[in-house]
Amino acid sequence: MANIGFVRSFLGGLPEDQRRSFVSLFEYLIPNLRIGLPGHLKRAENMQWIQVNSTTHATANTELPIRHGLGVAPHVAFPALDLTTANNSLPVITTTRPADANYVYVKSASTGVPFVLFVEAR
Repeated sequence: MANIGFVRSFLGGLPEDQRRSFVSLFEYLIPNLRIGLPGHLKRAENMQWIQVNSTTHATANTELPIRHGLGVAPHVAFPALDLTTANNSLPVITTTRPADANYVYVKSASTGVPFVLFVEAR
């Protein structure tokens, strides 16, 4: 978690009224950033991420296209471990080609393993 004192140190040179406004903004944002509860193709609560749930292919190292629903190519994906149920895991996945406006493309040596990604486009 970011420290508000660290943020204040960067705002010290601003005029007092601007500094107060920015400090108030960061005091709200820092403790309130959250992804939210899990759900396939669900947007994060207050971040520009969409959750995609999938299962690794039944054949090891076979490309798996995963529809993401962003409408533009995402630039980054973050794996996540769903802690609301038992027996979830984070399989090692590798991109097989660049993502496009509809899909991310991955493969894994693990077979039939459910996983969760959060994808983000800029």
